[in-house]
Amino acid sequence: MALLRRIALTSYLDTVPFTYGIKHAPECRAELLLSSPSRSVELIEQGEVDFALVPTAAADRLRGVRILSEYCLSATERLATARMECDVPLQQIEQIIYDAEWFITPEILGRLCTHLWRIAPKLIDRNSLPADWQPAPTDAEIVSGTEAFTTPRHRRSEFDLGEEWRRSTHSPLVLGVWVARADVTPEESDAFERALTFGIEHTWEALEECAMGSTESYLQLTEQIDYLFDQEKDKALRKLWREGVKVAPRANPG
Repeated sequence: MALLRRIALTSYLDTVPFTYGIKHAPECRAELLLSSPSRSVELIEQGEVDFALVPTAAADRLRGVRILSEYCLSATERLATARMECDVPLQQIEQIIYDAEWFITPEILGRLCTHLWRIAPKLIDRNSLPADWQPAPTDAEIVSGTEAFTTPRHRRSEFDLGEEWRRSTHSPLVLGVWVARADVTPEESDAFERALTFGIEHTWEALEECAMGSTESYLQLTEQIDYLFDQEKDKALRKLWREGVKVAPRANPG
């Protein structure tokens, strides 16, 4: 039985197969740390975990790690777990409220704002706002994760970020990639990726285990989410790295 090391992973609908595989693959033993995407970046940087699912923009900045080549977290087109809601036309948006700890990063929003929507709003981290904050009419909000999948929109208009990304770039939206510390052996990486394969092959069982088993959630994971890190995803990832810093709007420092 292969002894895997510590793994950092964000737990929500789209990552359910990953979690299931790590927990149940026959040849896998691992210590799983559930954390936000931003915390996963910190853990892998500090050497506290050996594998981590991190936002694509962060992967370019990490040192002492390598990207694993088999799997990622991406949207084929529609992404029911990430949308932008607003009450005014795009051109009237002054601020976009987003979660800096999630997979929808300023680089992704910046690409959409600059190349597709042709707007230049401020990006405000939701975590920097007071507890009693209420959106202004010209504020847009990013709704993401399982919440986006299970709740209807609260504002007048919504924009599916997977669809918008495809319109802007003609490529899939790669939300996160798996990285491993440099000292992880090829044998350990292979065993880890076999565990992910096991989870993806048992998607329905994974959904049932976490009480999310439904036709809608199964179709989300098997038709809208694409886990294979192929050449198209690699090309999209590197394009984001090249363009992300140049197009990211000014973010509120908190």
